[in-house]
Parts: sequence; structure tokens; C-alpha cells
Amino acid sequence: MGFAVRADQGKSDSVKSSRKQNLVLLRSKGQQDVSPEALFEAPVRSVPSRAKTLQAVPAEVKQLPRTPRLPLGLKLLVGVQQSSTVLTGGLVATALIIYSWTVYLDKAVARSFNRLDTLKAAIQQVTTANATLKNTMAEQAESPTAGFKPFEPKRAIFLSPAPARPSVEPGLEPDAPEPMPHHPLGY
Repeated sequence: MGFAVRADQGKSDSVKSSRKQNLVLLRSKGQQDVSPEALFEAPVRSVPSRAKTLQAVPAEVKQLPRTPRLPLGLKLLVGVQQSSTVLTGGLVATALIIYSWTVYLDKAVARSFNRLDTLKAAIQQVTTANATLKNTMAEQAESPTAGFKPFEPKRAIFLSPAPARPSVEPGLEPDAPEPMPHHPLGY
């Protein structure tokens, strides 16, 4: 039978400095139960050392294998693969941008053509309405009930032309005073 002592923090590991609650009984299957109090009050005997029967066997420490160094050709191929991956990603992104841009342009052109068609239809309607209005006005003017008199040349008024003015060349006049800067008089 044996016992083990649980050491408290900051205290020594000796049996004398241990308390009863720190003792843990170790026994084999065939041994009797002994209370920790009985062991605590019993005189301490020296236990023969088993150090003679147990021999320390040095453990061999093996170093973990390092990752093998890659050959230069394989390193070159890995670099080519990584750069081609980046290049492929860039090309895919560029293709998506160009595709979305062309779709946007197609929609914008379609909207512009639709607007052009509606404007052409509106111009045609305005031209038709204008011609119809002119025709109606001409018919109303020709009717005798409108009260218009036909044109008579003897009733025409002739105006004499105004005298010709001298031409003035644009330029700065040397005698002209400099314009004063405009300042507000108040707010």
C-alpha cells in the first residue's frame, strides 16, 4: 500500500507539511482499506526505493523530416501556374466588364432609337397639323364672308431706302476712359 501527497501551491511536498485532505490512498486490489487519518498519525517510515529495479532508458529524439526542397524546374512550373491563374482571373474580370459595357451600350442605343422614332412621329404630326392649319386659313381667307379685299397695286406703299452709314471697324478707341470697377453701394 502506498499514498501520494497532493502539494498545495506555495508549500513544500513533504508529508509533514501536508494536511489530511491532501492525502490520496493508492492500493492494489488485494489490500485492505486504510483511512488517511490512520496513515497521518502513524510514524513515517522510509519506503525502500525502487530506483534500483527501474532503469532510466534514454529516449531517442528524432528530428521531424523537413519538407524537401523543390527542384528549380518544379519551382518554375509552380510560378508559371500561379501567374497564369492570376492572368486568367484578370482576363475573366475584363471579359465580364466588357460584356456588361456592351449590354449597357446596346440598351442605351435601343432607348435612343425609340426616342428618335417617337420624335420623328411627333415631327410628322406637327407638320401635318401645320399644313392643315395653313390650308384652313387659306380657305377662310378666300371665302367672301371673310371681308378681305384683293390686292391692288395702286394702294401699295413704297418706302425710300435709308442713307448708307459709314462702316466702323471694331477696335479699341484710344481716347476712351478705362471702365471703373463695379462695386456694390450697399447690401
